[in-house]
Amino acid sequence: MRLVCFRWILIFGLWPLLGFGQATVPTVLEPLPAQTLGVGGSGTVDLRAYFGLPGVTGQIVQFNTVSGRYNFEMFGVDAPLSVGNFLNYVNRGAYNNTIIHRSVPGFVVQGGGYTYSVNSTHISVDAPVRNEFRRPNVRGTVAMAKLGGNPDSATSEWFVNLADNRANLDNQNGGFTVFARVLGTGMTVIDAVAALPVANVMNLEGVPVRNVTAGQTQLLLQNLVAVTSVAQVAIYPSTGGGTAVLSFSLTNSEPDVVSAVISGSTLTLTPIAAGTANISVRATDTHGNSAVNSFVVGVQGVSSVGFSQQPVSQTVAPGGGAELLVVALGNGPLSYQWMRNGVNVAGATQRTLSFVNVAATAAGDYTVSVSDATGRATSWVARLTVAEPELGRLVNLSVRSLAGVNGEPLIVGFTVGGGAKTLLVRGIGPGLGAFGVPDTLVDPLLKIFAEGPSPVEENDDWGASANGANLPGLFARLGAFTLPAGSRDAALAVTIGGSRTVHVMGKTATAGVALVELYDAGSGNAPRLTNVSARNFVGTGDNVLIAGFVISGNVPRQLLVRAVGPTLADFGVVGTLLDPRLEISSGDTLVASGDNWSDEANAAVIRETAARVGAFALKEGGRDAALVLTLPAGAYSAKISGVRSSTGVALVEIYEVSGP
Repeated sequence: MRLVCFRWILIFGLWPLLGFGQATVPTVLEPLPAQTLGVGGSGTVDLRAYFGLPGVTGQIVQFNTVSGRYNFEMFGVDAPLSVGNFLNYVNRGAYNNTIIHRSVPGFVVQGGGYTYSVNSTHISVDAPVRNEFRRPNVRGTVAMAKLGGNPDSATSEWFVNLADNRANLDNQNGGFTVFARVLGTGMTVIDAVAALPVANVMNLEGVPVRNVTAGQTQLLLQNLVAVTSVAQVAIYPSTGGGTAVLSFSLTNSEPDVVSAVISGSTLTLTPIAAGTANISVRATDTHGNSAVNSFVVGVQGVSSVGFSQQPVSQTVAPGGGAELLVVALGNGPLSYQWMRNGVNVAGATQRTLSFVNVAATAAGDYTVSVSDATGRATSWVARLTVAEPELGRLVNLSVRSLAGVNGEPLIVGFTVGGGAKTLLVRGIGPGLGAFGVPDTLVDPLLKIFAEGPSPVEENDDWGASANGANLPGLFARLGAFTLPAGSRDAALAVTIGGSRTVHVMGKTATAGVALVELYDAGSGNAPRLTNVSARNFVGTGDNVLIAGFVISGNVPRQLLVRAVGPTLADFGVVGTLLDPRLEISSGDTLVASGDNWSDEANAAVIRETAARVGAFALKEGGRDAALVLTLPAGAYSAKISGVRSSTGVALVEIYEVSGP
């Protein structure tokens, strides 16, 4: 078979040069915030929020060759057919053990056609793919080769542009589909291949060759530029291993003060002794480019101070009055210092902080530091909002966890109180990939159950549902992130009253990370979502159980949030999480945390509140976690993990304690 360059014409079309000027190397997105921890606690940081590759949103394919490694980012939006065609070859291993079979310095380097063997043959090809001429043929872009005079003839072969080739390739054969670009400094590897001498090999002309010795009369197999493997990879590493574009490492100035460990993309901090440590995290890409993000960790000694009553968030109209109150216990006399947005409030040294004729300038997040002879402790955050009160409700509940472990679905229960309500229900798997979530559920199937064994509603692919054409508009109205057209994610708009369960599982016998979302699509505060719960396996690193919720309006709401593990054994559940830990966060800010519920200073309040909302009783003295807290309007997450990285089945529950 003759070399493609003599029977194929390589061209690209015109497209604005969007994104090609960006240096897609590791970049610090946000400074890592300083951390203050107490001995006996712990903290985690999701490094994906602080490091990234600017402008990289598409799937990534990594090439391993004898000349080095490089990555392609797919342009799935502009060239979906070509990307799908290319990934079909990648995913079945068709490009493994092939060669770079053409090099024209200053023009292109080409591969994807011929096997790495003494008698090289062309790889098996799929049906040609339709031309998708949109982007220009500029340096660093990747396109598929095609037959001259036939715009829709591309199959397996691809090439990388070494220069801006638009002047001679823009107007031939219908334009040529650019479907990817080379990331980071990967062009240094490709330029090195382009600098190699070329030879005529096995009826192929212009084949780059390497390590040819003086006087060598016959080329050997090892003289060819072999592509050893090609595979899809993630941007960020996952706890379960696997290849990624970025890897993380750290330096710790004081390992005797705090232990710092990175697993996948999660940094875990475990305080050891009082003191201060400087932590530097480095993100490094395939080619050794790196970015460093540093922060300070302060560790406080063990204090006997505890809180039987935390300050409560409030909304007050301008000119009104408000009072923040804390009830603390400690060893001997207690001293108090209130802070607003982390800054001491002058003269605010009592257990109450009162406001009279309150002005807008008083709004903010308040905490109080309480000290005794053994040390000090800081209360939860209480937000003071100065505005005309606007009653809100739970408007969005979501749960992210593994689905399909041992064939078990991710099960989410919820209740709509006060009548029937229209809800948007989604089961997301592939759509999470755009947010850097690894190991997602490939093809989720969503089923909604009432009391019987058969689902009352179900959906496979959201676009194929009865109201699929109307769903994009509903997504936009409710603030739900967009799902790509034709994706395998599931979604339904349904009218529901009472209690239901949502099951999300793989359509095939596969497991992966999935997200279940419930959006209140109606108006008014009644009927309303009143609670959500989810039971699933809790792993380590990224594979913990996370429930998200949103409170609308501006008036704080009291909630009961529980992480149940040991008590599940009373209901016949096996393999329970023996010691769950519960963390409530708003964005990257930890709002509250709990471990053993009966050790909480307000354990009596937790017990009474659970009975009031109809939640089953927890084991007295047990290791289940629970919190009763009043939260201002906003978005939150409840994360359930195992103490000391333990794993097992757990239940997360979120109850609205009081309505309008």
